[in-house]
Amino acid sequence: MDGAAAVPAQVLIDEAHLERAAQKVKDDFSKAEIKIHRFPASLRDVSGSDGRYVVPRAVSIGPYHHGARHLQDMEDVKRAAAYHFCRGSGRSLQAVYAEVLSVSAHARDCYAATGDEALRGTGEEDDGFAALMFRDGCFLAQFMLADTHPRMVDPSLLCCFMSNLHSILRDIMLLENQIPWLILEALMPFAPVPVVVGEFVATVAASFAISCDVKRNQGPPFVMDGSYRPPHLLGLLRAYLLGSIVPPAEVDGAFDSSGITTFSQSSSAIELAQIGIKLTASRTTQLRDMGIKKALFGGELFLAPLVLDGLNACWLVNMVALETCWPETGIVCSYVFLLAMLMNREEDVHELRAKRILHGDLSDRHALDFIMNLVRPLCIPNHYALIQRQLAAYKRKRWVWIAVHRFVYSNIKTIFMVLSIVGVLVGIFKTLLALPQKTS
Repeated sequence: MDGAAAVPAQVLIDEAHLERAAQKVKDDFSKAEIKIHRFPASLRDVSGSDGRYVVPRAVSIGPYHHGARHLQDMEDVKRAAAYHFCRGSGRSLQAVYAEVLSVSAHARDCYAATGDEALRGTGEEDDGFAALMFRDGCFLAQFMLADTHPRMVDPSLLCCFMSNLHSILRDIMLLENQIPWLILEALMPFAPVPVVVGEFVATVAASFAISCDVKRNQGPPFVMDGSYRPPHLLGLLRAYLLGSIVPPAEVDGAFDSSGITTFSQSSSAIELAQIGIKLTASRTTQLRDMGIKKALFGGELFLAPLVLDGLNACWLVNMVALETCWPETGIVCSYVFLLAMLMNREEDVHELRAKRILHGDLSDRHALDFIMNLVRPLCIPNHYALIQRQLAAYKRKRWVWIAVHRFVYSNIKTIFMVLSIVGVLVGIFKTLLALPQKTS
């Protein structure tokens, strides 16, 4: 004991070592916007023991899941995609690969690990990180081309894509299954990648919206013009769904979540109707399009409609995971929190369906459990905190109107019955009063 206590503090604690660690954390934070993050540990329970929202089923993109045994069948398809991409570009394979190689060092820095561990021991055919980026980038470009312009893709490759369409769509939007955007940028001079990516993302985003009006849901034609550089394909989908391709810091900077520590469970869809707040689907499908409008009597809470099925649920989880790793953002998390606030019971989910806010093939119970489990490990996001404060202010300032409306809402059937009876009685009295005049 005495000997241990006599050891100088500098032997046990190296200040230079701590400083290097602090600088590393600072550097990692500065790169948070462009990094390919691991799926947050706080959300692992949401994904379940089978990793349904984390582990790819058909194809690995990037090094994190590269080499997994159940994904090997798609490796030859990647090589075929690289071959057809280069042939379609009219340039040699060496010329296309050289562009990817020139940015591969920067791409490597975007991963939590360099990727060498993922590449080690996967066979002599794996010729390094740059080659992995090259094959995966060409695969994504060819797959998006097949989804938007299938006649421009080799029939054999198209068949491989279409036979695994649902699984590939799911996999390429997983947080851990991304390649840096600069890899796709390196491929852009060799093919109409900006146009194809824009059309593909607009089509994918439309699946979140009401399917009866897909053209309106897609909005104007979307082409990557260099004004916004997403971190990767999942980040681009998120930005498109928000409604505008702008840096997230410009969206959330005006909001403050201080003082808000839990999401309200006393503002369900049915409870809002009782206090005079009408629940409506916004006219756009942009996730940022949510808030409260005040009226002379009552108010209106609006949010974008959502189609919630198995595929969209997976994408939604991964966009939430992305925002969890990138704390300056929070619109998707706010949207999910708002849904959770409106859902206390299966009856509330039914009410959201009746208001045409929630769609999809998930049952009321499944949808309720999914949303509640998703928000449970999350911190309160800023935009949701603003809406919650607006609700609190409405309840505080209009308590008299709320009391009257709640009474009317809760007793509407009785009131109509009484009014009907009164109407009948009035009619009878009028008839009786008119009788003497007729007899005279």
